[in-house]
Amino acid sequence: MFGFLKKLFRLRFLRRKQPGGEAGGALDDTLREETWTADFSAPRHTRFEITSEISHDGYIRTDYSGGALVLALKKRPCIAWIAAPQYRYGDQVIEGRIRLEGLGGYAAAGLMFRMVDDRTAYMVLISNKGYFRLDVLRNGSPLALIAWTEVPPPPPDAAEGVIPLTVVAYGTHLLLRIHGQWAAEIQDATIPAGRLCFVAAAYEGGPAYERGPASEGGSGGPPAPRRGGGGAAPPFTARAFLEALSVESRIGEVAALYEQYADEAGIDPQRRFRLAETFAAMGQSKAALVQLRNAERSRHDFTRKELLLAGRLALELDLPDEAEEYLDRCAALSLDRETAVEKAKLLYIRRRFEALEEYGKEALRSFPEEPGLWALLGHGFFNQARYEEAAAAYDRAFALDGGQGLLARNAANAYELAGRKGEALDRYLRGGRVFLAQGNDGELALIVKRLRSLGEEHWEARALTGKWAFGLEDWKTAEEEFSRAEELRQAQESVPRADGAVAFLRGLLRLREGKREAALPLLEEAASLEPNYGLFRFRLAETRFLLHGDGREPALLADLEAALALSPEDGWVHNLAAQIALSRGEAEEASASLAEASVSLTEAGAHLEKAAALLGDVPAIRVNRAELYYRQGFPDKALELLTVDPEEDGEGMMTNYGGNLLFRAGRYEEAAEYYRKALAIAEDNAEYRCNLASALIEAGSYGEADAVLSRPERPTAEILELISFVAIKKGEYPRAEAACRAALDLEGAHIPSLLSLGWIYASAGRWDELREILALLEDAAVAGEAAARRDELARRMEEALFRHIPCDSCGREWRVPRAPPPAAPLRIFAMPPDELPAGTCPGCGKTYCIGCGKQHLDEDGRFLCPHCGKTLKLTDEGLKGLLAGWASGALP
Repeated sequence: MFGFLKKLFRLRFLRRKQPGGEAGGALDDTLREETWTADFSAPRHTRFEITSEISHDGYIRTDYSGGALVLALKKRPCIAWIAAPQYRYGDQVIEGRIRLEGLGGYAAAGLMFRMVDDRTAYMVLISNKGYFRLDVLRNGSPLALIAWTEVPPPPPDAAEGVIPLTVVAYGTHLLLRIHGQWAAEIQDATIPAGRLCFVAAAYEGGPAYERGPASEGGSGGPPAPRRGGGGAAPPFTARAFLEALSVESRIGEVAALYEQYADEAGIDPQRRFRLAETFAAMGQSKAALVQLRNAERSRHDFTRKELLLAGRLALELDLPDEAEEYLDRCAALSLDRETAVEKAKLLYIRRRFEALEEYGKEALRSFPEEPGLWALLGHGFFNQARYEEAAAAYDRAFALDGGQGLLARNAANAYELAGRKGEALDRYLRGGRVFLAQGNDGELALIVKRLRSLGEEHWEARALTGKWAFGLEDWKTAEEEFSRAEELRQAQESVPRADGAVAFLRGLLRLREGKREAALPLLEEAASLEPNYGLFRFRLAETRFLLHGDGREPALLADLEAALALSPEDGWVHNLAAQIALSRGEAEEASASLAEASVSLTEAGAHLEKAAALLGDVPAIRVNRAELYYRQGFPDKALELLTVDPEEDGEGMMTNYGGNLLFRAGRYEEAAEYYRKALAIAEDNAEYRCNLASALIEAGSYGEADAVLSRPERPTAEILELISFVAIKKGEYPRAEAACRAALDLEGAHIPSLLSLGWIYASAGRWDELREILALLEDAAVAGEAAARRDELARRMEEALFRHIPCDSCGREWRVPRAPPPAAPLRIFAMPPDELPAGTCPGCGKTYCIGCGKQHLDEDGRFLCPHCGKTLKLTDEGLKGLLAGWASGALP
C-alpha cells in the first residue's frame, strides 16, 4: 500500500496547481486562532477552493441540511483533495462529518491538515472497509505513522454511513477520534503548522456512477462535461461528502480539549490493543508495547491473545523479565503451542540451554508437530556442541515446515560441524531451493558460499549456484555454472534427469544475447521436462513468434494453446495470444483471405479484453488494442486510445506507438511530434530517439535529425548507424564511416552498421574492404531484408569489377575483369576446349565461343564470323586472360 500511495502522490504533484485564496481573499501566512464552522450552503460561502480537474470533480450539494462539499473521483487508482488555503493553523481541533460512497470499489476519505504544500502535510483517511490510517507526507513521499487500523464501532444511534472524525493536533501530539471514541494517538514533530484539505482516494474500481439530474446540485453541482457531446457527465469511481466541518484553533481551548480526549478513563482498552497490533505489524515494537502498558494501567484484564502479544514484544525489545511475566500469565490462562514456543524462545535468549532442552522435550510431548519447538530444541543442542542431536532436531522442524529454509541451513551447519559432509551438502541444497523460491538473495548467498566449498563437483550444487548468479544478473557466472553443472550431470554413470529450470534459464541467457535460434532448443527442452509449467510454454511460444513471425506456425500454436490452458488467468499470455492473432490476420489480409483475417482480428480483440480484465489498462495492452483498431480501419480511434497525459504513460510506450502508427501511415511530421513527446517522458530511451530521427529523415529534416541523434553522451549502435545515414545524406562520408565503426566497436556484428559501412565502401570503390564486410555478413547468417541488402551489395561489387561477355550464338558467358592487366603474348599449339572464347568480329563486334566458331572456319582453319564472314580476332585483354589461364594449366 505504501508504494501505491507514493505512485498516487507522484501523479498528483505533476498536475496540482498552487493553491490560491478564496474568492476575494488573499493567503494569510500568520497562524490563525479562531473558532470556525464551514458553510456549505453555496460555493461563495465556503473557504474551500472548489476545482475540477481531469482526476476529479469538486462541487457543493445543496440538498443536504446546510449543504455538503463533494469530491467525486473519476479515475482509479486516484487521490485528490480540495484545499481551504486561506488560513494556516498550528494547534487545532478539527471536527468533521464524512460520508463515503465506494461505488462498488475500495475507497477512502478524510482530512489533510498542517499542509505546507502539496508535498508536505499530515493525512488521515477512513476507508469504506472499516479501517483508518495516518500518514505524513515529506518531500512528496507518504510515510505511514499509523497503518490501516480497525475503526471503532459506531454507537447504536449513529446515522448510517456517516463517519464523525475528530483530529487534535496539539504540539507534537496527534490524536484521532472516530465515532466519538478514542482511535489513536501518536507523537510526531515533522510539521508544526499548515492549511486544511478535504481528501479522497480510490484504490479499486467499481461500477461507474453517472451523475443524476441537475436538481441534485443546482448551480453548485458538478460541472458540465468539458469535451464531447451528449451532455452526459463523466463516470465516477468514488464520491466523498464533507457534510460538516469546524476548526477550533484557540490555544487554550485546544489544550483543554486535548486533555479531555487523552484522559485514560475515557479510552476503551480494546482501542489501544487494536493500535498495538498495528504498531507490531509495522515493526514498531516499542510503540506497540506502550499501548499495551497503557491499556493495562486502565485496570484492563488481558486476554491470552493480548498477553502473548505483550510477551513477544518484550522479547523483541530485549526485556526478558517483563516477557517472562507476560508469558507465565498467558500459560496460566491456557498453555497452547504459541505460548510454549515463546517460553522456549525466552530460555534461548537468556542462554539457558540446558533448561531449554528440558523444557523443549517436555513441551514437545504436548505439541509434537510444532516446528518452532523442534527448532529451539535444536538451538539448545547446538549451543551445547551436540551437533548430531541438533541436526536431527532441525531436520524434524524442516520436515514439519518445509517453507523455512533457515531450518535446513541450520541442519546443514550442524551436520558439517559433526563431520558429515554429504548430509550437510544435501541440507544446504534443500535450504537453497527454498530461499531461491522465496527470492531471499541474502540467505541464498550464504548457502552458495558453502556449496562452492562442499559441492564443487556436484551438478545440483553448481546448478543452484548458477540460478543464484542469474538472479543477481551475473550472466557470465550463471552461464559458467550451468555449463559445468551439465557436464557433471552427463558424466555420471547413471545420468540423472535434467533440471528444466536450468534449461529455461540458459535459454533466457541466449535470448538476452539476441540469439533466439540458440535459445529455442533450450526452451524446448525446458518445456519437455516441465510440460505442465505455464511460464515455460509461454516463453517458448513467445520466442517462436519473435523468431519466425509466423502466426500460423503449428508448433507455435500448440505452445500457445498449452500456455493458455496452464495459465488461463495470466494476462500476459492473453496479450501474446492477441499479438499472434494480429500477426495471423496481417498475413491473411496480405493473401486476400479477408474472411479469415476478420476472424483473427476478432480473436485478438477477445484476448485483449481478457488481458485488460486481468492486468488492468496497462500501456502494453493499450498499444495492442490500438494496433487492433488501426488494422480494423479506425486509425483515429487508435490514436485517441494512445493520446494520454504524460503521467499516465510513465515510460512513454503509448505515445511512442502512436508515432509508429502515424509513421506507417506516411504522416511523418505528425509522427515526429508524438516521438518528441515520448522522448520528453523517457529522455534516455534510445528506441524513441531513433524513431524520432527516422521520422525526421523521412520528412527531409536531416539537420534536426542529426541534432536529435547527436545529443546522447553514450549513443547506442542503432543511434550511431542512423548518424551514419544522415551523414551520408549530407555528404559527410568520413563522419559516416566513423559512426559505423563506432557502432561495430560497441556491438560486434551490428548488422545495420555492417550494411551501411558496406554501402560507404561501395560508393567509394573500396572493394577489398567491402569484401571483408560481405564475409562478416556471411558469417552472421543474416536473413530477410538484411540478406537482400547483403546480396545487393555483392551485386554492386560484381557489376563494378567485372563484365559478362556472351557468345552471340549459344549464349554462353565469360566473366572477365573490367580493367584486366595486359595478357602476355600467347601461342597455342593445341585446340582449347569449346567453352573458351574463339574471338570477336572486328566488323560487327560479336563474340563467339570455340564450340560455335568451329562451325565457321576458312580454308586455313581460322574462325569466321557467321554474319559478316570476317576473321575473328582475340583483342579483348579479359578474353586473352581466360585463354592464358587455360594454357598455363594445360602445358606440362
